[in-house]
Amino acid sequence: MMNNNKKGIKVKSAIFGSLVGVAMGLLLAPKSGKELRQDLAGQAHKMGDRALDLKDMAQGAWQNIEDKTHVTVDTGKSWIQKGKRLVSNLELLVYEIRHGALTKTSTIAASDDKVSDDPTEEI
Repeated sequence: MMNNNKKGIKVKSAIFGSLVGVAMGLLLAPKSGKELRQDLAGQAHKMGDRALDLKDMAQGAWQNIEDKTHVTVDTGKSWIQKGKRLVSNLELLVYEIRHGALTKTSTIAASDDKVSDDPTEEI
Protein backbone atom coordinates (compact mmCIF):
# COMPACT_ATOMS: atom_id res chain seq x y z
CA MET A 1 0.00 0.00 0.00
CA MET A 2 2.84 2.33 0.78
CA ASN A 3 4.25 2.08 -2.77
CA ASN A 4 0.88 2.92 -4.36
CA ASN A 5 0.58 6.02 -2.16
CA LYS A 6 4.09 7.16 -3.11
CA LYS A 7 3.34 6.61 -6.81
CA GLY A 8 0.14 8.63 -6.48
CA ILE A 9 2.02 11.50 -4.86
CA LYS A 10 4.68 11.38 -7.58
CA VAL A 11 2.06 11.48 -10.35
CA LYS A 12 0.20 14.36 -8.70
CA SER A 13 3.48 16.24 -8.21
CA ALA A 14 4.46 15.73 -11.85
CA ILE A 15 1.10 16.99 -13.08
CA PHE A 16 1.19 19.99 -10.77
CA GLY A 17 4.77 20.78 -11.79
CA SER A 18 3.83 20.58 -15.46
CA LEU A 19 0.92 22.95 -14.95
CA VAL A 20 3.06 25.46 -13.09
CA GLY A 21 5.78 25.21 -15.74
CA VAL A 22 3.32 25.82 -18.58
CA ALA A 23 1.71 28.74 -16.76
CA MET A 24 5.05 30.37 -15.91
CA GLY A 25 6.31 29.91 -19.48
CA LEU A 26 3.21 31.56 -20.88
CA LEU A 27 3.19 34.38 -18.35
CA LEU A 28 6.86 35.23 -18.86
CA ALA A 29 6.73 35.06 -22.66
CA PRO A 30 6.78 38.45 -24.41
CA LYS A 31 3.25 38.36 -25.83
CA SER A 32 0.26 40.65 -25.82
CA GLY A 33 -2.65 40.02 -23.49
CA LYS A 34 -4.81 38.67 -26.30
CA GLU A 35 -2.11 36.24 -27.47
CA LEU A 36 -1.46 35.14 -23.89
CA ARG A 37 -5.16 34.43 -23.30
CA GLN A 38 -5.34 32.46 -26.55
CA ASP A 39 -2.27 30.45 -25.58
CA LEU A 40 -3.69 29.79 -22.11
CA ALA A 41 -7.01 28.69 -23.62
CA GLY A 42 -5.20 26.42 -26.10
CA GLN A 43 -3.11 24.86 -23.33
CA ALA A 44 -6.22 24.42 -21.18
CA HIS A 45 -7.95 22.58 -24.05
CA LYS A 46 -4.90 20.35 -24.57
CA MET A 47 -4.76 19.55 -20.86
CA GLY A 48 -8.51 18.87 -20.84
CA ASP A 49 -8.15 16.51 -23.79
CA ARG A 50 -5.26 14.75 -22.06
CA ALA A 51 -7.31 14.47 -18.86
CA LEU A 52 -10.15 12.86 -20.85
CA ASP A 53 -7.69 10.43 -22.41
CA LEU A 54 -6.36 9.51 -18.98
CA LYS A 55 -9.91 9.09 -17.67
CA ASP A 56 -10.77 6.79 -20.58
CA MET A 57 -7.61 4.75 -19.97
CA ALA A 58 -8.42 4.46 -16.28
CA GLN A 59 -12.00 3.41 -17.01
CA GLY A 60 -10.77 0.81 -19.49
CA ALA A 61 -8.31 -0.56 -16.96
CA TRP A 62 -11.00 -0.62 -14.27
CA GLN A 63 -13.42 -2.44 -16.61
CA ASN A 64 -10.69 -4.97 -17.41
CA ILE A 65 -10.08 -5.57 -13.71
CA GLU A 66 -13.82 -5.87 -13.09
CA ASP A 67 -14.24 -8.38 -15.93
CA LYS A 68 -11.34 -10.50 -14.72
CA THR A 69 -12.71 -10.39 -11.18
CA HIS A 70 -16.10 -11.65 -12.38
CA VAL A 71 -14.43 -14.47 -14.31
CA THR A 72 -12.37 -15.40 -11.26
CA VAL A 73 -15.43 -15.35 -8.97
CA ASP A 74 -17.46 -17.43 -11.42
CA THR A 75 -14.63 -19.94 -11.74
CA GLY A 76 -14.35 -20.12 -7.96
CA LYS A 77 -18.09 -20.72 -7.62
CA SER A 78 -17.88 -23.49 -10.21
CA TRP A 79 -15.03 -25.15 -8.32
CA ILE A 80 -16.98 -24.90 -5.08
CA GLN A 81 -20.01 -26.57 -6.68
CA LYS A 82 -17.81 -29.34 -8.11
CA GLY A 83 -16.20 -29.77 -4.70
CA LYS A 84 -19.60 -30.02 -3.02
CA ARG A 85 -20.70 -32.68 -5.53
CA LEU A 86 -17.46 -34.59 -4.96
CA VAL A 87 -17.91 -34.49 -1.19
CA SER A 88 -21.53 -35.60 -1.54
CA ASN A 89 -20.49 -38.51 -3.78
CA LEU A 90 -17.74 -39.48 -1.35
CA GLU A 91 -20.17 -39.35 1.58
CA LEU A 92 -22.55 -41.63 -0.30
CA LEU A 93 -19.72 -44.01 -1.17
CA VAL A 94 -18.54 -44.14 2.45
CA TYR A 95 -22.12 -44.76 3.61
CA GLU A 96 -22.53 -47.60 1.11
CA ILE A 97 -19.21 -49.15 2.09
CA ARG A 98 -20.07 -48.97 5.80
CA HIS A 99 -23.46 -50.57 5.26
CA GLY A 100 -22.21 -53.42 3.09
CA ALA A 101 -23.67 -52.25 -0.19
CA LEU A 102 -20.35 -52.59 -1.97
CA THR A 103 -18.91 -55.91 -0.83
CA LYS A 104 -17.39 -58.62 -3.00
CA THR A 105 -19.89 -61.22 -1.81
CA SER A 106 -22.90 -59.18 -2.91
CA THR A 107 -21.31 -58.56 -6.30
CA ILE A 108 -20.48 -62.26 -6.76
CA ALA A 109 -23.94 -63.34 -5.65
CA ALA A 110 -25.56 -60.95 -8.10
CA SER A 111 -23.42 -62.23 -10.96
CA ASP A 112 -24.12 -65.87 -9.96
CA ASP A 113 -27.85 -65.24 -10.27
CA LYS A 114 -27.47 -64.04 -13.83
CA VAL A 115 -25.21 -66.85 -15.10
CA SER A 116 -26.69 -70.30 -15.43
CA ASP A 117 -25.13 -73.46 -16.80
CA ASP A 118 -28.51 -75.04 -17.55
CA PRO A 119 -29.34 -74.41 -21.24
CA THR A 120 -33.00 -75.42 -20.78
CA GLU A 121 -33.56 -72.59 -18.34
CA GLU A 122 -33.60 -70.04 -21.15
CA ILE A 123 -36.27 -71.98 -23.03
